[in-house]
Formats: sequence, C-alpha cells, structure tokens
Amino acid sequence: MGAIAWVVGTAWQGRGFASEAASALVGWLRSHEVRTVLAHIHPGHHASAAVARAAGLTPTDLRQDGEVRWELRLADA
Repeated sequence: MGAIAWVVGTAWQGRGFASEAASALVGWLRSHEVRTVLAHIHPGHHASAAVARAAGLTPTDLRQDGEVRWELRLADA
C-alpha cells in the first residue's frame, strides 16, 4: 500500500502541478507493484479532492482524524 500527499505553495497553486505530480506518482507506484494507493483529504478541501480524482482515486466511507480516505486499487490482493 502506498500513501501519497501533495503540498504546493500558494504562488504555484491552480496550475495543475499537484495533479500532474500525483498522477505520475501513481504511475510509478503501479510499475513497482503497489496494489493500493491512498490519500487522506479533509472533506472541505475541494482542490485536493480534485487532485485525488485526477490521479484516479475515489473517496471511501472511511475517516481518519476527520479526513476522508481516498483509494485506488491498482491490483487485486
């Protein structure tokens, strides 16, 4: 399982850097036989939800410290 996260400085936000980086990281993890990718995102952080969605993750019903667990299954266990 691989957990991913992203932080982009405010001057650079809204340019697609986080989405591009997260998608590339998911591709790298896929090539290294990681089976599940996850991220935890605050329910009110719509920009991060968009990044996760662009990388192929979907929200689950699971919560951790008030954040929604997003997942992408790359291969069956």
